[in-house]
Amino acid sequence: MRLFSRSICSAAASLLALGAAYADRFEFGPLAHEFGVTLEPGTRSEFLGPLYYRQTGEDSLLWSFPPFYTSYSDSVLEQSEYEILYPLISSRRFGTEHRWQLMQIFSFGGASTVDAEVKSRANLWPFFFYQKSTEPTNSYFWLMPFYGHVKNHLFRDEVKVVGFPGYTWSRKGAVETQTYLFPFLHFRHGGGVDGWQLIPIAGHETKSPSTVTNVADEVEIVPGYNKWFTLWPLFFSEDNNLGTTNVERLRISLPFYSIQRSPARDNTTIFWPFFTHTEDRENGFSEWGFPYPFIGWARGPGKNANRLWPLWGKVTNSTQQSDFVFWPLYTHQHLHTPEIDKERTRSLFFFYSDSKLSSPESGDHRRRIDLWPLFTWQRKLDGSTRLQCLAPLEPLVPNNKSIERSWAPVYSIYREEENPKTHTHSNSLVWNLWRRDVTPKERRSSLLFGLVRTRKDATGRHWRFFWGKFPPAVADSPLTTPPKGPARTQP
Repeated sequence: MRLFSRSICSAAASLLALGAAYADRFEFGPLAHEFGVTLEPGTRSEFLGPLYYRQTGEDSLLWSFPPFYTSYSDSVLEQSEYEILYPLISSRRFGTEHRWQLMQIFSFGGASTVDAEVKSRANLWPFFFYQKSTEPTNSYFWLMPFYGHVKNHLFRDEVKVVGFPGYTWSRKGAVETQTYLFPFLHFRHGGGVDGWQLIPIAGHETKSPSTVTNVADEVEIVPGYNKWFTLWPLFFSEDNNLGTTNVERLRISLPFYSIQRSPARDNTTIFWPFFTHTEDRENGFSEWGFPYPFIGWARGPGKNANRLWPLWGKVTNSTQQSDFVFWPLYTHQHLHTPEIDKERTRSLFFFYSDSKLSSPESGDHRRRIDLWPLFTWQRKLDGSTRLQCLAPLEPLVPNNKSIERSWAPVYSIYREEENPKTHTHSNSLVWNLWRRDVTPKERRSSLLFGLVRTRKDATGRHWRFFWGKFPPAVADSPLTTPPKGPARTQP
């Protein structure tokens, strides 16, 4: 890597020297090209097609050997990042917080909190977790399957294991769970919860209703429940929302029937999925399915639906609409409220996607269109737009900065960007083999390694061949040529 980077830098220096000798700026794309960044303040230099680029902003520096290595830093935000064959290896540092990881499997990092606590951690998921803290109660160690004691991991506040799966203890809030021969036998208690289960034979768990004071200093009811199961997953009995005005009774005997009853909603299923009926009094609709989800319909102010899956379906209510034709060939969702309007149309999941988000009050909107793997196009809230061809990764992982930095330069044979706030526009074809830049003061184009170049400014249009220099541009003048002579007036 070091020898390769030295070679690239040496070639870049030679091209810079050539540009200084024969042109007012180096425009030899795809060998070397320098230009202003369209969508943000800064200058970008690209060398040897997609092999190396360097971009400087007001306080930032981004440089890369795509897709092998990318580095980014911001001096004001105290932020630095680098990636090696993303997502293989990546590193992030923001202030005192830092993290290095290998494919989300092995990672280490650390941070300093506002109360001066210093933490350092290392993870090899799910076998090894380690954290050392200046606050001893926040230190932990985990080595599967022998012993472990971790905090704020595995979706729990605290977890202990000894000879996994022999014994496991976990806590989430005030509820503690002791498990033997995970996940077959466990006992649970605390926070009003009391229960046990022996999978697949039987299990029982209850929770008493309680109250809590919210941030508005109002007393709220925390519902309770009473749950049984026998011969899991065949027989279930559940009473939910105890202590409220909407107590729900659920009885299930698979595959024969499932019955749910509550003041707000009734649901009946016979020989699932052949017959289902829902009476939703809270949302105001009645729904039938024969069998669910292939044939169904719903009627009522809260939901109106017709479905013959996968041929055709449509569901609407006062704020939402969802429909499909030959699913997943065509699907469409639309959400409209006084505050937000969100719409998305897709074909074959990610093959084609058109999503739009707007504010009916302000009129601001953003939009994204993907046609895999041909192109991706985006419009941001500030009105700026960007088109890229080709785009084999962007539709799969949209809005991923690392993909844009490390991989997009390799295969994006055409780029087009426009910024209406600065009135700038740029086009690049085949890594600047042809490039066009438009600013309020001038328009510049370069073709075939800079052999043909044009510039249009207030003095007119200028052509140059074989790396000759342009005449100096007129400073602080508009792009259009001013009228000649004094203005004539009518008598």
